Amino acid sequence: MPVPVSASTNPGRARVRGLLLGATALAVSLSALGGAPAVAAPAAGPDAVRAAVGDEVIAWREIEQGTITGGPAQNSGDHGNFSGTGSYTFRETGMQSEVAFTAPAAGTYPVWIRYAAGPLTPEENFTRAMGLVTNGTSRQIVSYPLTGSWESWAWARADVTLTAGANTLAVQCDRAQEICRLNFDAIQVGGLAPDTCAPTPAAADAVRLFDGTFDTFDQWRKAGAGGFGRQTDCSIRGFRGQGTTWTTAQHDGPYTLGVDWKRGDDAAASSVYVASSGNGAAPSSGYQVRIGPTDTATIRTADGSITQAADAAALTAAGVQGVGQWNRFTIQVTPRRIRVLLNGTTVNSLDRVASMNGYIGLENRAGSDEVSFRDIQLQPGVDLAQLAGPVGKAVKADGTTADPGAESTLGNLVAEAQRWATRGPSGGNAKIALVSPTSLGTDLAAGTTTYDEAAAAVASEPLVNLRLTGAQLKTVLEQQWQRTAADQVPAGSFLRLGASSGFTWTEDPTRAEGERITGIWLNGAALAPSGTYSVTVSQALAAGGDNFHEIANGIGQRDPGATSVSALAGYLSDASTGGPLAPEPTQRSVAVVFPGGAPASYVAGTTFAVDLSSWSFSAAGDPVDSSVQVSVAGRSIGSFAVDGTANATAYDDRGKVAVRATLPADLAAGAQTVTITGATTGTTVRLPIVVTAAPAPTPTPTPTPTPTPTPAPTPTPPPAPATKAKPTLVVKVKPGTVEAKRTRARLVVTLTSTGATPTGKVKVAVGGKVLTGTLRGGKVTVKLPVFAKPGKAKVKVSYAGDASTLGAAKTVKIRAVAA
Repeated sequence: MPVPVSASTNPGRARVRGLLLGATALAVSLSALGGAPAVAAPAAGPDAVRAAVGDEVIAWREIEQGTITGGPAQNSGDHGNFSGTGSYTFRETGMQSEVAFTAPAAGTYPVWIRYAAGPLTPEENFTRAMGLVTNGTSRQIVSYPLTGSWESWAWARADVTLTAGANTLAVQCDRAQEICRLNFDAIQVGGLAPDTCAPTPAAADAVRLFDGTFDTFDQWRKAGAGGFGRQTDCSIRGFRGQGTTWTTAQHDGPYTLGVDWKRGDDAAASSVYVASSGNGAAPSSGYQVRIGPTDTATIRTADGSITQAADAAALTAAGVQGVGQWNRFTIQVTPRRIRVLLNGTTVNSLDRVASMNGYIGLENRAGSDEVSFRDIQLQPGVDLAQLAGPVGKAVKADGTTADPGAESTLGNLVAEAQRWATRGPSGGNAKIALVSPTSLGTDLAAGTTTYDEAAAAVASEPLVNLRLTGAQLKTVLEQQWQRTAADQVPAGSFLRLGASSGFTWTEDPTRAEGERITGIWLNGAALAPSGTYSVTVSQALAAGGDNFHEIANGIGQRDPGATSVSALAGYLSDASTGGPLAPEPTQRSVAVVFPGGAPASYVAGTTFAVDLSSWSFSAAGDPVDSSVQVSVAGRSIGSFAVDGTANATAYDDRGKVAVRATLPADLAAGAQTVTITGATTGTTVRLPIVVTAAPAPTPTPTPTPTPTPTPAPTPTPPPAPATKAKPTLVVKVKPGTVEAKRTRARLVVTLTSTGATPTGKVKVAVGGKVLTGTLRGGKVTVKLPVFAKPGKAKVKVSYAGDASTLGAAKTVKIRAVAA
């Protein structure tokens, strides 16, 4: 009695794959043409090893292609996962299907019979049998154990003796000898194992949903009318009416689904389902990616509530192949997006909020049998983009420790992604996005960036869109110099915000607290203090997190339906469609300090001096400048080196530039702009100045030729002493009242005089201690020590003067109250 063999457990299967590669094409051509196989040519060389008779596949025949006689045999195409166009049920005496083929040589051949034996009545639920007739005479009984269901298929093996040339085989029912009640699908003659299709290649971590073999095809189950059959070209195709076939297991994301498809005629239409919670004939959840004459790559929700057509220009660029030609869908499924690539080109994407978990299905939408599928693979994860360079957090002087006080390419990228994700009406028409450095995670390396890597680059939280005035945005930027709600300076005294593209500012860190932001621009236009701007931030920042208290005062908070992770993933996938995405090299913020204070005007031909810092990123691989170019009125006035040396300060000052440029002597008087541009990054600062004309040279009189007597030398009187200006000394105390043993007061000392800005030192005497500060632009802030006990204290402020300014002094009183 022949022993049935399951294809999934056959130990010879691995070895036969290589042997069947050549036999596959032979069997396919035989099935298609119905003719005899060509005899394999002898192996070359005297020592070559020839395959034994029966080791190679010589024929593949579908039961429905045979001559069916003996009663009302029934095509059982209502059961899925068949081969060819259907299967047949045999249940009464005399029913048979006979197939013809040609054997290249006489001998004993294995015959593999694909069948299903589902449940019947209790008394019939045991191993069944039917006859196998060879060449119309030799009949043997083959056993067919139960397969569990009528949708589950197995292989039974029998060995037959064939003659060289024409032969026939017939499966035959005789109820007098055996219990038939079987569905038969196909017969393979020859071969060490059943199934002529070798699996298509797949990555080691890929899930093979259909690789051409019956093993993987058996992981699907149909729903609805019609059915899907495995073809001799190792593809599957839908038949006889609308219906769907589904994976038997659900799949969770993020994942990338790849599937080849081919339309057989002009009316052929189908769909690929993803993330469906059900696997019935009409699922109410999940997403369809359509295939058809006019709607290829359209994404539609299963319930029909949303339909989004593919981009027409992208379809053209993708080179969609016509009837009879293979195309490939790559469908990316992430928590907030379905993205479709056709032949490697992005053609459609739909943002969503739904589970990634669900069944994957193939739909026979038009009811025709002309849409084929092959090479269906599920790759865990999603490749979002190619990065041209690394994108990372800022680092301290050691080159590895993260520095939340410095500007970073990652912070700016995350901010730009959040602005992009909320740029439309549903997101609030965001023009600006800000990101706290404390939300940044793992750096992104150059090369392929996956969804999981993007998810690790930023803390996952909902985004919030709100409205802030220009004045409020200035306050937010001032709060980068940190103070807690209790007016204390925390250990991390400075946090550099990441900002979206087009939002830039300058600052002067030497100024008093609250006065350090010197200019703010959006796409080159200065922000209006009373203007209102749409800003997107994380949920934590919207609540005033990380001591950015002013953001919590924004109005019109709304949920744009995006998260920090979905924004970054979506931006990366869309922004990189034209090629590898390069990190934006320009700085959002630059420190600008005028030594001695900015003069009211400059005389043409004199020196323009400014000190810049915070010009450079800090991480390895970040784009940086080695020099800047300086111009005025479109005329170059010099190139100056950038010092990228890092220090241990909390403030972001890496990238220092000392500009000392001579203004052209013929520079036109009036308003002019000095432009400073990074030679590599393109970071640009524009500084308005007022120019006065250079004084005209005094004409030299023509000497008189008449000789004159030489006068006796006159003694030169000593120079008169220069007259110094008397300064005005103003002292402001912040706050006016302090708590003993707890809070400290700050003195803001301002000195002004006629003709020059006072320079030098200011001394503050309090409680037996003397504190010293250096004037910058005529101003200095001095922090006083904590008072030991309540009461009033006298503080003496004195200024010794400089070459142009007299000295001055003033005494102020400060009140300390009990804590």
